[in-house]
Amino acid sequence: MTNASPASINQAVSKAGLTDWVATLPDGLDTMIGEGARTVSGGQAQRIALARAFLDTNRKVLLFDEPTAHLDIETEAALKKDILPVFDNHLVFFATHRLHWIGEMDYVLVVDHGQVVEQGTPAELTAKNGEYVKLRSEMGAPEL
Repeated sequence: MTNASPASINQAVSKAGLTDWVATLPDGLDTMIGEGARTVSGGQAQRIALARAFLDTNRKVLLFDEPTAHLDIETEAALKKDILPVFDNHLVFFATHRLHWIGEMDYVLVVDHGQVVEQGTPAELTAKNGEYVKLRSEMGAPEL
């Protein structure tokens, strides 16, 4: 990643919902975090990763592995509007158990015990009435 301007860093911090947390850090954005320094919660770590994704305009492939897993659903919903534009002009792999994201995906792989059991667009998977529909039903997810 290239060096980011202070303004773009602050914008990424804001989009990731980290402004209030950064304000509590003794040295703000200059505070050392991670092993051997100030620790962060799982949710904070996820948000930091999102802020980095917001900053990196050169990366064209993004891998999101449960990016909002440590966030409450209200916080996740608020972040979703900022996360979705990151998908533009990127190849995004998005692993999640939160099925409300499926409607944002072009293509879905349904994985059961490490095996791909079904794949297609959300509409194709709904029409198949197979594992995807079963999963949505078991998780109480509404139809798309």
